[in-house]
Amino acid sequence: MVNQTETKVVYKGDGKTTEFPFSFAYADAADVHVLVYDVATEKETVLAGDYYVDTEKGAVLYPGYAPGTEPAASEQPAVLTSGEKLVIYRETPVTQETDLGEKYPLPLLEKMDDKLTMIVQEQAEMLGRAVTVPKSSDVLPEALMEELKEGKQQAVASAAAAAASASEAAERATEAATSAKEASEGAELASSTLAELTLSAKYLGTRAVAYNAATTYQAADVVMLADGSAWRCIKMSTGEDPRTSGKWVPVTTTTADTFEYDDNGDLMVRASPQVSSFWGLDENEDIYALEG
Repeated sequence: MVNQTETKVVYKGDGKTTEFPFSFAYADAADVHVLVYDVATEKETVLAGDYYVDTEKGAVLYPGYAPGTEPAASEQPAVLTSGEKLVIYRETPVTQETDLGEKYPLPLLEKMDDKLTMIVQEQAEMLGRAVTVPKSSDVLPEALMEELKEGKQQAVASAAAAAASASEAAERATEAATSAKEASEGAELASSTLAELTLSAKYLGTRAVAYNAATTYQAADVVMLADGSAWRCIKMSTGEDPRTSGKWVPVTTTTADTFEYDDNGDLMVRASPQVSSFWGLDENEDIYALEG
């Protein structure tokens, strides 16, 4: 007869107790198991040894051993402390191995036990798929479900926050990439402008030669036309009028009637030139830009 519903008992260590009684029924001493729960780490450890089920006293000894098998004290675990719990529980194999024989009505009675065993086995399989609290836990199922619900809500909120952070980080990365591109383009433009200004500054004060349509000019060559305007070649050019060709850019222009072409088509100072503040002739009669 099994008249108790209790299947486990929990004890809190005190640093000195080693004998822990229990009163629930069991079919075999091997069905009585023991685990130690660490309160600080919330970790359960099912014991494989170092305890003894005393069937005469109805108690578990921990540390404990069958008479005559005690190891040296140095090899035994420490007595249960106040930060630990000892859980004694029953786990009965869900089987029915009793054979009542064939004499009537014994087979019928045996089938009754067999059927009940099968029902218990089905329930054990179902419980194996359920969420349960540890054997040493004091948490009620309702509280566990509430904790799971709150945990799910927090996980969803955390996932949403993480997704938002990732999206914001991606936007910041895109903005940074765009800024870097704009900065690079600005630097290239500044470099190009600086080069252009440097080149212009260089050739504004460089000696210009009279333009000759038969001459092939290279980039950076500076020439003067009959009207006194100066032009800088930016791309190789032969026989193209700097004023209409895209291969030339103006360096400076003037309306001063300072120079004219001679009978050979060469540029020369007019017999009565107007005063020019931009151009002059050197000792070799080459045209050059006046400083200042």
